Amino acid sequence: MKKTIFAAAVLVVLAIACNKTAFIKKLTGVWKLNRYLYDGKDQTLYFDTTFRFYQLTIDNDNRFTETWKVYTFYPDSLIKVDTLGYDTINSQYILDYDTLRWLDTVITPFMTKGEWQLINSEEDLQLRDDSATTARIYRILDLTPKALKLRKGNEELYLGK
Repeated sequence: MKKTIFAAAVLVVLAIACNKTAFIKKLTGVWKLNRYLYDGKDQTLYFDTTFRFYQLTIDNDNRFTETWKVYTFYPDSLIKVDTLGYDTINSQYILDYDTLRWLDTVITPFMTKGEWQLINSEEDLQLRDDSATTARIYRILDLTPKALKLRKGNEELYLGK
């Protein structure tokens, strides 16, 4: 009887370990943002203008990397002066002024690295940046081999591989 109970307990532990391994295998990889909801409204456009090319990489060794780019635009101009000729009667040069205007674009890449953990019976994903003292906790709403849906407060991130 004791052997049967022990064998059943071992099988349960192995099944849980296999499920966790399969879950982690689905979770690891490079995830890119497909959709962003805030308060249930699609705000992908606003998220994507702030976090251009957002990408979350989750590694097998419980490390993660987030990367994105920020585009900043600065107005700039140049005044071009060209001498068209010389007015001998008034003793002055005839000048043509032309103002050229454009936007300077500065692309700033950002990267955060840290450690990830599954908490609350693998229902939540905790991301702790190496440079931060607090952790971000996301509820895993859905996980398939190609899609990951996360919620933090009133934000929802739909990520895809």
